[in-house]
Amino acid sequence: MAFEMSNYILIATLLAQALLSGSLVVTILVPRLRVWPPPRKGSWQYVFTWGLTFVSFGGILVLGILDWNSFILDHWLRFPTGIALIALSLFLVLWAIRTLGTYASQGLGGELILTGPYRWTRNPQYVADILMLVGFALLSNSVLALITGSLGATWFFLAPFTEEPWLRDQFGEEYDQYAKHVPRFVSIR
Repeated sequence: MAFEMSNYILIATLLAQALLSGSLVVTILVPRLRVWPPPRKGSWQYVFTWGLTFVSFGGILVLGILDWNSFILDHWLRFPTGIALIALSLFLVLWAIRTLGTYASQGLGGELILTGPYRWTRNPQYVADILMLVGFALLSNSVLALITGSLGATWFFLAPFTEEPWLRDQFGEEYDQYAKHVPRFVSIR
């Protein structure tokens, strides 16, 4: 029974991730068909993106638990490392949401924020989400969490390429100056 259930969860997770990443590719190639950022709360783009994100993250979590310890990282160091990455990601994402605001964190617009974690990365929430996925893959030592987490991270690498033209339209030269001085993800200077 668990084998069948994990197959269904895997299929749903992979499908959600394919649709999420595919929608970003469409947005990048044909900006007038923009899915992310959504035009408003409650729009089909908003429901589509956030609903599939919930399925993707929920699927990664459940698959990691069902497939616990199926990979080769069977060393005690994976526990403190995975927990530390997850804790760091939670701190960073909460700091970023507090700085940016809940509304803007949902992709719904707002002011250009240049403070808090946005001083060092233009996308601290995406950096945090990637760290969380890596941390959970290490912690669970799960092949399925590693695969789906890696595919899920694709969205966070693609999303800035849909947001940046939108941000340039919103903030013009101010955003261009910000982008010149603050890296998209992380820079070691």
